[in-house]
Amino acid sequence: MTHFLDTLPFDFSQQSAQEMLDFLSETYYLEPPVRSMVQAAGIKMSAINFGQSMSLVWADIIQKSRSQNKLRTLLQVIRDREDAAVASKIEEWLGPEPPVVASQPADAPRWKGFGDSPERQIFPEPTLLDVAFLRRGTELAASVCRLRVTVGAHDYLGTAFRISENLVLTNHHVLFDRTAKATAVEAWFGYERTFDKVQVAHTVVWGRPLSIQGSADHDWAVVELDGMPPGTPVVPLAGAPPVAPGHRVYIIQHPNGAPKKIGMIHNVVRYVDDDVVQYWTDTEGGSSGSPVFDERWRLVALHHCSVAQQVHGGVEYRNQGRRIERVAEALSRLGMM
Repeated sequence: MTHFLDTLPFDFSQQSAQEMLDFLSETYYLEPPVRSMVQAAGIKMSAINFGQSMSLVWADIIQKSRSQNKLRTLLQVIRDREDAAVASKIEEWLGPEPPVVASQPADAPRWKGFGDSPERQIFPEPTLLDVAFLRRGTELAASVCRLRVTVGAHDYLGTAFRISENLVLTNHHVLFDRTAKATAVEAWFGYERTFDKVQVAHTVVWGRPLSIQGSADHDWAVVELDGMPPGTPVVPLAGAPPVAPGHRVYIIQHPNGAPKKIGMIHNVVRYVDDDVVQYWTDTEGGSSGSPVFDERWRLVALHHCSVAQQVHGGVEYRNQGRRIERVAEALSRLGMM
């Protein structure tokens, strides 16, 4: 029997072919690294239609690379440049008898009115993530702190996160009001609860009000703290590719000043421009100054408010963050990063 990689034209009806397409499109969903792989395999770039969803892009790449007799070369390129987990999966496909996922039992439960079908992705956009996503999120959550600040005669609550040795980033409207800036700042690290809703001991670190700097233009502000709890990670301000509508973002925050939470349900990006990212990820008052992360836990925005817009006779609400590039540029101009 012909190996599924050697069918010509490529036969997507084979189970191994479908599993390979799903794996590649879910693992490599950003265009720049995919282009790099295709180019390294010597596949004609002009033959690939990149102006479509990544599942269709990968289907096109697989089909065209097979017609150019370079599909195995492409898989070898990916294998040699990626981590061991991906490499081992590709070795299975390249082997003489690639394994496939087990079929559902013949007596699997059925709903009335539905035909038989295998397990599947329910909606068009994939949502499965490596379990390491949880581990990395937990690591970075330690950088996020609850702020309690005094401005004039009032106390305010917000969120901040560590961006350098003793510096945390939050919103301008958390540390400033119309006429003054904060005269006292408390940063609560580790203010959170266990899975059984038991509050754990947290660490309070005082800020240095004279160090506060910020700008209302992109609603950012920073303050130096009197040290950091041991093991508090620094969140890098650079390194994330821009997000786009349809991507998902995750926000670690202290909503309403409560113990730390994460917004990660219906968290779809709705709009992006040079200044802002708008999303459906939930926040509350007190979440101002929270970090907005992409699916690789790279910082993409500084959350600061919600917005509303009339749409088709109704109102659509979005939460909004300032593009982290704008904040990083301002900090660089001030010599702070």
